Amino acid sequence: MNITLKINGIEHAIEAPASTTLLAALRGLGFHGVKFGDEQGLSGADTILLDGRPVNAGSLLAAQAQGHAVATIEALGEHPEQGWRKTDGLHPLQKAFIESGAIQCGYCTPAQILAAKSLLEKNPNPGEGEVREAISGVLCRCTGYLKPVQAVMRAAAVLRGEDPSSVSAEQLPVEPLAPEDKLIADDGSPVATKVTPKIVLTPQTETYQTVGKPEKKVDAIKLAQGKPAFTADVDMRGMLYAKVLRSPHAHAKIKRIDATKALALQGVVSVLTWRDIPRVVYSTAGQSDPIPGPLDSFSLDHKVRFVGDRVAFVAAETPEIAEKALSLIEVEYEILPAILDSREAMKPDAIKIHDEPEYVNFADSNPEKNLAAHIRIDIGDVNKGFAEADEIFEAEYEVPKVQQAHIEPHVCVTYWDEDDRLVIRTSTQVPFHARRMLAPVLGLPVKRIRVVKPRIGGGFGGKQEVLMEDVAAHLTIATKRPVIYEYSREEEFIAARSRHPMRVKMKTGVKKDGTITANAMYALSDTGAYGCHALTVTGNTGHKSMALYVGDGEYRKSPNIQFYADVVYT
Repeated sequence: MNITLKINGIEHAIEAPASTTLLAALRGLGFHGVKFGDEQGLSGADTILLDGRPVNAGSLLAAQAQGHAVATIEALGEHPEQGWRKTDGLHPLQKAFIESGAIQCGYCTPAQILAAKSLLEKNPNPGEGEVREAISGVLCRCTGYLKPVQAVMRAAAVLRGEDPSSVSAEQLPVEPLAPEDKLIADDGSPVATKVTPKIVLTPQTETYQTVGKPEKKVDAIKLAQGKPAFTADVDMRGMLYAKVLRSPHAHAKIKRIDATKALALQGVVSVLTWRDIPRVVYSTAGQSDPIPGPLDSFSLDHKVRFVGDRVAFVAAETPEIAEKALSLIEVEYEILPAILDSREAMKPDAIKIHDEPEYVNFADSNPEKNLAAHIRIDIGDVNKGFAEADEIFEAEYEVPKVQQAHIEPHVCVTYWDEDDRLVIRTSTQVPFHARRMLAPVLGLPVKRIRVVKPRIGGGFGGKQEVLMEDVAAHLTIATKRPVIYEYSREEEFIAARSRHPMRVKMKTGVKKDGTITANAMYALSDTGAYGCHALTVTGNTGHKSMALYVGDGEYRKSPNIQFYADVVYT
């Protein structure tokens, strides 16, 4: 259908299916300041102004915006110096976000600024609570909201013609508790520890030119303008869209897979199954070489090991066609028993999650026992330490799986460049690891792979996995065309590498004066179907925490620490 959109005061005529969202239409026109965060508008990264009101562009059809005024971050302001052409410069909100340090990854910044602009046009003198309410629909994983709130308050002062210095750019200091104050738990009972933490102030030093002074983020100006700084902010001729068919079963063998109907669908360019690509075992953990963990993954396999595991890749002319093609792929599974409790994984009669002959062990991993990693560390003598303790405290804790929830999902664009290098433009925390690890998987020498890491919209460790770059890369190799693969928010929860759930047993010996005499920890960690980061994440659980809690005197000189862990497949 033909749609006319008035965007930032200029009319744009487009031809698009009736199902096209305003988000897709805007990004297709090059307005990359509006971002994809999720399909339901929960993240708020897709916020634009419709007739001055903040709305989620991903939750609105493009046709619904016809006849309305659409405003994006691109209209607010621009760099004040454009060569010989002078401009009005940045909007006070953009300046305030830059000067207050309110921009971290910058993925949600355009949406926050637009939401704040709508507020200030209605209420030029808002209180802190009103500012927080106005930007509450835009999730931010980086800043903690303090700096954005301060930025909006400062911009409001500027717009009123007042001195913005009254709004502090520094966090208010936290007053320490007086020794006689009682600390109260959430349930109203006094907590066990009533000792005020010791606060050590940094000694006064001479004034330095840079040290101890705030600096503006070097790329804050482009992020405040919503410039195309992120992985998906590119438009390439002939770009294909990738989708992945995922397993509905926790553990199964693929007996038969037929992509004939999917390939016959108009607009489908390629469908890849485990029969179509080389079978190369690797690990997705973006770590040093040799990778401290087992090699137990394949780009595609004839066996699936969790609900959401990969079954087939599709590349098509549009995301909608690729999605439709997934439903046309016929798969027959042989369903196998599943392990859903980490405590069942190492039992003698437990089914083996990894029985493939290509499996490569690391250190004490053992697929026969569903064991991805094994840690045994003894420092000193914990039994002696416990014998010398006046009190011993024991407890077991269950820590659930944690999703990193970066607002920008995993996304990757691949294409061949003029030097016949495969370019992998990806939102990753480990570009050099990605290049090294993907080379054997793709059948290319390292020097023929170029990994480009643009600004990433949050990672928090979740993008230390070389998680999905191979999908787009295989499809580019198969089609010779650029391919973009972007995770849905659902895929982030069902098919990303989240922080491992654990069962942790702690035993601590203390004297009556509070001196710790011994600490023992046992962690049973659930690495899921694959052993990526199995050893390192669980190792940090003990290494970093146990080293902090040692006693004083002789117990500090010779601490008694025991850290054991088993990391199992489920």
